[in-house]
Amino acid sequence: MENRKEFQIKGNTWGAILVLVIAFIAVFFIAKSIFWLLSLVAPVLLIAAVIIDYKVLTNYINWLVSLAKRNLLVGLGAIALSIIGYPVVFALLLGRALMNRKLKQIEKQQQVHRDGELVDFEELESQAPPPLELPKEEPEAGYEDMFKG
Repeated sequence: MENRKEFQIKGNTWGAILVLVIAFIAVFFIAKSIFWLLSLVAPVLLIAAVIIDYKVLTNYINWLVSLAKRNLLVGLGAIALSIIGYPVVFALLLGRALMNRKLKQIEKQQQVHRDGELVDFEELESQAPPPLELPKEEPEAGYEDMFKG
């Protein structure tokens, strides 16, 4: 004899489907409003990212160009998605710029911790030390002096 357990959903199936559809519609409108808000502040996000770390933008553009050189179709698709989703791209670039700045600060703190803090120095008046006087020694007898009488 086989011992099977059957899985049954108890309850109103149409009610569950209706709740699921309403949840998807709510998620859609929330995402749409977030995207709209990001599109309003996108220029500010891009300018802030460039001010914080301009290399983030240049690296992203270089990545898109290299992607297009390697595989034209994928590169053009990435460029198109970047243009369509520019608010999200600019927000991600700002996030990356902030992360890079924080990493540089942590790296600098680690270097100061490892090497010690550099301090400014002042040059004090330097006085020339007195010349050293070596005791005068009599010259040793040389080879010629051995045969002198």
